[in-house]
Amino acid sequence: MRKTLFLLLTLLSLLLAVGCSGSKGGKTMKKFYSSEIVFPSSLERIEGKSGRHFDPNSPGVRFVVYVDSIQCSTCHLNRMPKYSQYASLETLYPDFQLVAIIWPNAESAPTMAADIAHREFPFDIFIDKDGSFAAANPSIPLNRDSHCFLLDRENHPVFAGDPSSTKGKEMLLHNTIYSLYGQK
Repeated sequence: MRKTLFLLLTLLSLLLAVGCSGSKGGKTMKKFYSSEIVFPSSLERIEGKSGRHFDPNSPGVRFVVYVDSIQCSTCHLNRMPKYSQYASLETLYPDFQLVAIIWPNAESAPTMAADIAHREFPFDIFIDKDGSFAAANPSIPLNRDSHCFLLDRENHPVFAGDPSSTKGKEMLLHNTIYSLYGQK
């Protein structure tokens, strides 16, 4: 029953994210959902104020917020607090972690570490100075809404979409998290 629910929720999130499966976007999302996300060792950690810090080598459910160099790094940094509510899920689910990865554009790169550190987010943020995260994960869609994604314990995407954009996506994210932990 739980596996069926999980499968249905994953399928629903895939359908919501891609629309028509015959489209180019549908193929992109299929490729993304069948991939394994890799966390390169070259990422520079800026530790959040949480007692637990993100360990890419330990298994767990992860919610990833990724900002690429095409996006305004500073703008996204200003919007990062809206994801803080998901960091609190670590108290309910011991292997759950929220992590952000920012590949700063050339303009914001020199001050990015200091900008992050003084804000004291409740989750770790990694700076990707050379684009190694994107290079290691070519299946990540260009669609910026898909740059927020949930990974299962094997680092496979099971949900993609910014939960702060609509109540429906937020509810779908929570339902997917519940299903990963065997809850209704």
